[in-house]
Amino acid sequence: MDELEMIRRKKMLELMKRAGMIEEKPKGPKVVIEVITSPGCPYCPIAWAMAQELERKYKGVVARELSVATPEGRRKAMEHNILGTPTILIDNRVEFVGVPNFGEFERRVREKLGLR
Repeated sequence: MDELEMIRRKKMLELMKRAGMIEEKPKGPKVVIEVITSPGCPYCPIAWAMAQELERKYKGVVARELSVATPEGRRKAMEHNILGTPTILIDNRVEFVGVPNFGEFERRVREKLGLR
């Protein structure tokens, strides 16, 4: 296929997407779990392990650990008025403070994914 043909195909796909003839798959994760942690916290590794397990178990879930010892972690903690760790945010909303029951944590993630 020559370069001109590739350009034509790309342009045709763009036009078809705009016309609604082709559905674009959403890019990126469907659910983002952020675990706000602090150094020396004995419970933070448990909450982080739970988040990693859900990331492994469900496609479309991304887990991130943010330590309050980093600028990004401090910013996130201030933004959400977080005073204790671990704190778990799901899609940028505080859902749990402390280590949650794994069943309840999983239920909320499944809910966000549209699973029952």
